[in-house]
This record gives sequence, C-alpha cells and structure tokens, in this order.
Amino acid sequence: MGEMGVIEPTDAAIDVELIDVERVWRELGPGALQLAAVMVGPHDAHDIAASAFLRVTASTNWAHVTDRRAYLFRAVRNEAQNLYRTRARRWRRDLAAVRPAIHGDQPIDVDVYRALAHLTLRQRSVVFLAYWHDMTEADIAEMVDVSRSTVHRDLRLARDRLRKELS
Repeated sequence: MGEMGVIEPTDAAIDVELIDVERVWRELGPGALQLAAVMVGPHDAHDIAASAFLRVTASTNWAHVTDRRAYLFRAVRNEAQNLYRTRARRWRRDLAAVRPAIHGDQPIDVDVYRALAHLTLRQRSVVFLAYWHDMTEADIAEMVDVSRSTVHRDLRLARDRLRKELS
C-alpha cells in the first residue's frame, strides 16, 4: 500500500494496461488515422489521432467503455474541431493585426485574405513586405534572413498561387 491507504498498481498491472493500450491502438489506430486524415488532411492526421487516443486511454472512463471504436472516433472528431477552432481564432487574430485601418466605406476584400491564407508563412511575409512596405528583394532577404534568390522564388510562387486563387 502506498501513501494514505491507496493501493499502488504493481509492475505486472502496469504491463497489462500497456499491452491492452497497444492492442487497442493496433486494432483501432488505423481507422482513427483515416478518419483524422479525412477531417484535417494528411499533415495533421497523426497528431489528431494520437492526441485523441492518448486522451481517451488516459481517461478513467476508458475501462468502462463498451464501444471503444465509437468512443475513439468521437474523440478524433472533437480533436479535429478543436484544431479548426484554434486555427480560426488564430486566423481572425492575425487578420486583425495586419488589417489596415479602413477609411470611409472602403470594403475589405475577403477573397484576398483567403488567397493569402493558402500561401506558406514565408511567402505571406515576403508578399507583405514587398507590397505593403514596398521593400526590395534584397531588403526582404536581409530582414527575413534568407538569400535573395529564395525571396525571388517565394515571390514568384506566391504571385502564381494568388493569380490562380483570385482569377
């Protein structure tokens, strides 16, 4: 017995729990990964599925769950929704930070913001510096700490992507 009369699990009990968790992951993990990939795409799927799996298997309710597959899939869905909410909050916050002050009745071009969202972070930064601050490629390269040719390539790729998105 441990402190205050609490029975501590033995090493054998811990090993059995780990084996059970590993068995469940082998059985349900591929389906959870597929669901996550459909919901959030292949880049974030593993993080979402693994996070959901770790959360549900650590829950005290896990031992009493009768349909573990449904329970895990619900957790994957919740993790995906949390990811989207987090990204939406971050997107709104970032837009508010970079949105120019609106003068008069000038409308905000939402399509431009959406198109910019499809660029990589570095592409967004070089577009912002080039077009909103009228910086040269050399100045941007120095500020972002990349080569001038990288800035040139990022601007070209960003322009191509924006042209496709906005046409």
